[in-house]
Amino acid sequence: MNKISLLIPSRERLNLKLTLISSIITTVKDINNVELIFGIDEDDPTRDIVKKIANAIPFVKVIDIQNNKKFIGINKIWNLLYPHAEGNILGYIGDDMVFKTKNWDEKILQEFDKNNLPEDKIKLVHCYDGYRDHDEICVNAFVHKKYTEIVGYLCREEFLINWSDQWMYQSFKAFDRVKWIRDIHIQHNHWVFGNRKRDEVANRMLSDNNDTISDELWHSLKPERIKDIETISKYLDIKPNWNVVDC
Repeated sequence: MNKISLLIPSRERLNLKLTLISSIITTVKDINNVELIFGIDEDDPTRDIVKKIANAIPFVKVIDIQNNKKFIGINKIWNLLYPHAEGNILGYIGDDMVFKTKNWDEKILQEFDKNNLPEDKIKLVHCYDGYRDHDEICVNAFVHKKYTEIVGYLCREEFLINWSDQWMYQSFKAFDRVKWIRDIHIQHNHWVFGNRKRDEVANRMLSDNNDTISDELWHSLKPERIKDIETISKYLDIKPNWNVVDC
């Protein structure tokens, strides 16, 4: 189906969810082009409120995440969400993002229509995040679900936080299948940029040295990164450009 499924792991942060929802409603050309799927921990104290919001807003869905009262990692949650997507276009989005550009939905759909999407469906589109004014790491990303069928996932679950965007970016960049769209602004209000304070959810994600562990995994998982790109290479029958891959 030609629809954009925005996949969003989120815990608590009701204000960010409402801001995100409002930004989508006020910027899309047609709300039927989009669905918003939140992954909510079963022990999230705001879970019932989020479900009420979803019941009141037709394009919003909630998927319960069984976390056994532990932080299971945002990348695992992204993987648990994409099988619930109605759309062929999967949006890799954070709950701290805000859509700023009018009719962005129509522009994204055009990037994945029959005139702009390769027959093999391998393409990554990412947009201006408010900070990086050039094609770099894809902190937001739109991919066809075919990618998940080829590699078997959307995000690498070994990383509890961070690095999944870089992994995805390099996997597509190796075949020159990345398109950066400066004209679509999806503001990333991450606390590290100073636009908001670091909250308890961020503290929870950073506990137990999860950031350091993820940094170390980026290097130790190099053989897996190579294997993934070789899998895509075989599917595309195109040799990868290893110069853009950390290997």
